[in-house]
Amino acid sequence: MNCQKAKAAASLLCAFAIAVLPVRAQQAAPPNLATATRQIASQTAFVHPGGLHNQADLDRMKAKVAAGAHPWIDDWHKLISDPLAQDTYRPNPQANMGVSRQRASRDAHAAYLNALRWYISGDARYADCAIRICNDWSAKVNQVPTGTDIPGLSGIPIAEFALVGELLRICPRWQADDCARFKHMMLTYWYPVAHDFLTRHNNQSNTHYWANWDIANVGALIAIGVLCDNRAIFDEGVAYFKNGAGTGSIQHAVYFLHPGGLGQWQESGRDQEHAQLGVGMMAQLCEVAWKQGVDLYGYDNNRLLAGAEYVAQWNLWQPVPYKYYTNSARANQSWPSVNGRGRLDRPIWELLYNHYVVRRGLRAPHTQAMVELMRLEGGSIDHFGYGTLTFTLDAAKSPYPPAPIPPTPTQLTATAGVGRVFLNWTRRGDTAQGYEVQRATRQDGPFVSIAAWADSTRCEYIDTNVTPGTTYFYGVAAQNQAGKSDASNPASATPASLSAVPPGWTQTSIGPVQGATAGFAPVSGRTFVVGGSGTGIGGSSDGLCFVGRSVTGDATLTARLADVNWNRGGRLAKVGIMMRASLATDAPTLVMKLGDVGARQAGFGTRAAPGDTMTWVGGNDYTWLPAWFRLERLGNVFTALESSDGAQWFRVGTSTVPMGNTYFIGLAVSANSDNANTTYFDHVAVQNNEPGPEGSRG
Repeated sequence: MNCQKAKAAASLLCAFAIAVLPVRAQQAAPPNLATATRQIASQTAFVHPGGLHNQADLDRMKAKVAAGAHPWIDDWHKLISDPLAQDTYRPNPQANMGVSRQRASRDAHAAYLNALRWYISGDARYADCAIRICNDWSAKVNQVPTGTDIPGLSGIPIAEFALVGELLRICPRWQADDCARFKHMMLTYWYPVAHDFLTRHNNQSNTHYWANWDIANVGALIAIGVLCDNRAIFDEGVAYFKNGAGTGSIQHAVYFLHPGGLGQWQESGRDQEHAQLGVGMMAQLCEVAWKQGVDLYGYDNNRLLAGAEYVAQWNLWQPVPYKYYTNSARANQSWPSVNGRGRLDRPIWELLYNHYVVRRGLRAPHTQAMVELMRLEGGSIDHFGYGTLTFTLDAAKSPYPPAPIPPTPTQLTATAGVGRVFLNWTRRGDTAQGYEVQRATRQDGPFVSIAAWADSTRCEYIDTNVTPGTTYFYGVAAQNQAGKSDASNPASATPASLSAVPPGWTQTSIGPVQGATAGFAPVSGRTFVVGGSGTGIGGSSDGLCFVGRSVTGDATLTARLADVNWNRGGRLAKVGIMMRASLATDAPTLVMKLGDVGARQAGFGTRAAPGDTMTWVGGNDYTWLPAWFRLERLGNVFTALESSDGAQWFRVGTSTVPMGNTYFIGLAVSANSDNANTTYFDHVAVQNNEPGPEGSRG
């Protein structure tokens, strides 16, 4: 008897499991919500299969592959070469899934890909592999998951396994008892942890966690509800999507609508990998709901599409509007993050494109551009992927290769640095999925390729394999699935070597410092390279390498942190720009720094009197290099500012500190260890009596 024929018996088991659901005392839900989630609220039948794919979807894939139709057949060939799609795959089930939610997710992906291979090819070996993975897990699991980031990120594999079970339910080789045990695992052990996170958020505030944490668990509820024919759990997930208190509900995930229709994604100031992760997981849960006749895609005037277009536009190297964001964890974010910008590694766009553009006929130019750059979709750690095979509805609207050869890049600039050359160029259109950088030592060549990529839209490159004093000529060509453009007009630069710091500037060890070094070159708007260990910046005294000069009167110091070679133990250290009353270790000091957790937290430090403990005001919490810093003095009022581009400035904080008219300004490097950090400061400028412009967080 197969799983589909055992539907009535399994439904009874689901109802029983919900009724006796063991929820730990610390996970107890509010009485009204707990009561609601323990009831089978409606007898309306779910559509099965009705997870990511219904019967029509599966039959379309099977028929298109059998016919050798493009682009389905192309993505099929990509899928069957995936190591996770092999019938020899062996899972690693754990009684406590939280021991490694990443490994659980990997096993779920393998089960999903093998299940697809079975249905499309008809080869029972792949069905048996997918069934073995699911059975091994349901036989092993015996507790509600706990562990690092659990409750929380366990929602990812829970949702994935539920979707695998929904796909396998039509397989006659999955025995009814095994299918029922799998559902029992979902309801008895895995549903509680997803429900608990959305209810309690680990006793944190509702905005403490990033949107993707909430979204993963909303997706888990919706998928479990479908798999187990449990309308209460399904409706719980739908209700949270619409009106949940946490950051993963749609109005909080797409937390601001800009004029013109772009919706700023909650993690856009963090990094683009997590922004795309959240968009993709939300599209996935919307597709499951759609299969059940519930339109979450279109909720609140297609709010998800507004968020997807925002993320796609930034990832295509185009500017986006931005509204300052923070949360209860003080994740100050003043601008869209450049970390991960342009990467083409999240297979999420075929699903969004095929729903909004192909199925609904809406306009989504940036989503469409992203899917054309990503086609053919593969798999990834957090997404099943292979959407070109599974979600393509119309070959004419999903051509492969999807675009002509991209146009030649323009406005290439080459800027000399110390032992490096910075290249930037202008992207033309949205059809280049990568670039090739070419270099010569003569303007007329010959040019040779020194770098190439086909998985990012980034329009910049740093050439560090250079000889100081040699003039290099560069060209850049764009490329995609259809071919490569001609190279751009050449640009040239001559990288510099270091010499002594300029007259008036000195290198000083403040406190015990090992490996102190300093050098200067008149390139990239004046470049200083400063290295040293030091015990750190902050507390009642400092230990750092300081390269600076004395000034008299009001002044402004500006510098760009172009690069930091953090030593292995020094990523919790601080580097930045500084104003000091003296070179004593405990002197009154103002500092604008980068460092600490993840080496990405900006902040403004103040030691107002000798020996006082330095106080801190947080700046942009996700400050990725290059980063622009500025300190201004006007009387005894000191102001710290930061910028992502050196054009728009944001005030971090202001302090009033009595300080003599003559004092020291400069560049500071510490390491919190015996191993030196080396920091490249460029665009270093000192202005007396001319405070710089100030932006706002808007």
